[in-house]
Amino acid sequence: MSRSIVGVDLGGTRMRVALFDEDLRIVERAEELTRADEGPDSVIRRMLALAERVYPGAEDVVIGISAPGPVNPDAGVIVAPPNLPGWHNVPLADEFREHFGCPVRLNNDANVAALAERELGAARGYDHVIYITVSTGIGGGIISHGRLITGARGLAGEVGHVI
Repeated sequence: MSRSIVGVDLGGTRMRVALFDEDLRIVERAEELTRADEGPDSVIRRMLALAERVYPGAEDVVIGISAPGPVNPDAGVIVAPPNLPGWHNVPLADEFREHFGCPVRLNNDANVAALAERELGAARGYDHVIYITVSTGIGGGIISHGRLITGARGLAGEVGHVI
């Protein structure tokens, strides 16, 4: 049985979802505006509905969520992103886990992008990677010796939050 992956990207401007096969090829995708000013409850409801559009309904599914930092990936919590007003300690992974009943992982969008570049992009084959993203916010992901560096609470590499 093959595993399906649903990727969810929560951004300050847009949110996107995609269904990937086990070789990380996109099978289906959808997106819409985040409308962050509506607050976490409204955005989460719309995120779940958007993910349902690509969710395969199969048994072996995992959901991966990327979100603006800072996030606590171990707890599955969005801590306090500056580009999402009112999102303080939001347990987003639990919301998805309860709704879909499958494993869910949440991480900082820059960390997820660093992993994607190492797996499929310009950093493929490299064991040491520093990834910087400039979008609605600024973020960074660090891979050392082939492992993502997240720090004690997921805050390693948060270059956009340094004063």
